[in-house]
Amino acid sequence: MQNQTEQTSLYPMVEFKENTFELDEFDCASIFVLVGTEKALVIDTGMGIGNLRRAVERITKKPVTVVITHAHVDHIQNTHQWGECYINELDMPMFVDDVERRKYDAKLIAKRQGGIYAYDLDRDITPWTCQPVLNPLVEGQSFDLGGGRIITAYWVPGHSKGHMMFLDEQSRSLFAGDSLNNNLGVAGTMDPSKPNYVGIKGVLGGLEKMKALEGSYDGIYNGHHDFRALGLPLDQEVLPNAIDICHQILDGTCTVQQKPNPLHNDRTMNYVQKGNSWLSINPDFI
Repeated sequence: MQNQTEQTSLYPMVEFKENTFELDEFDCASIFVLVGTEKALVIDTGMGIGNLRRAVERITKKPVTVVITHAHVDHIQNTHQWGECYINELDMPMFVDDVERRKYDAKLIAKRQGGIYAYDLDRDITPWTCQPVLNPLVEGQSFDLGGGRIITAYWVPGHSKGHMMFLDEQSRSLFAGDSLNNNLGVAGTMDPSKPNYVGIKGVLGGLEKMKALEGSYDGIYNGHHDFRALGLPLDQEVLPNAIDICHQILDGTCTVQQKPNPLHNDRTMNYVQKGNSWLSINPDFI
């Protein structure tokens, strides 16, 4: 029984492959825990709701390394509970605490999902206890968890300029963060005048890198399970559809549509769609 004054650690979770866990941070983000014979790896730390470290320690008592796919607010906020992480240097400037933004987004997501969750906004979303040490993460860097379980990082710019993904060949799983979703958002990296510019050619390059690794994984697990069940991979059509959308944009054959933003219903988003996949884009920079 949880004490009423302590922060929640009651995240839904599933062990979907041996020693491979997905934790659901109350529909805000997915957090993955990979356990080897000597160490464990935590991929992303979510919106910062509750005590993630306590939940991870229920899974394993082994030493933990934290890696971050990208520094958006819903993927980094419980990193302070370990005091350090590995992240691409290009995303380090975004690595900041924003308590009010975290509460605002969590409240919006709960309203959108119509869910009743095991957390309290004021008790469970609180400022960081320290500024985490940010260790640089680069293309090809690997993390040896023991027992032959080696996780390799790859750079996939698009959703953010420094976005990384992680390949676990032992479990044949690719952890893509937000570099691949049914609703892949790249609007924020399309303006060539901005320091976080990637552009559609850069997005396509990352997606093609993902495709080139297909022989090493059986499923892609993104950083939110809103278009898939907890513990299940993305539909196999999501990646080829996203690649084809990029080609349509580059060759000028795409149709840009508009619809309400799924998180902010008072706003609209521009997007290009194929099948069950769409890219939200900035049409000023196609």
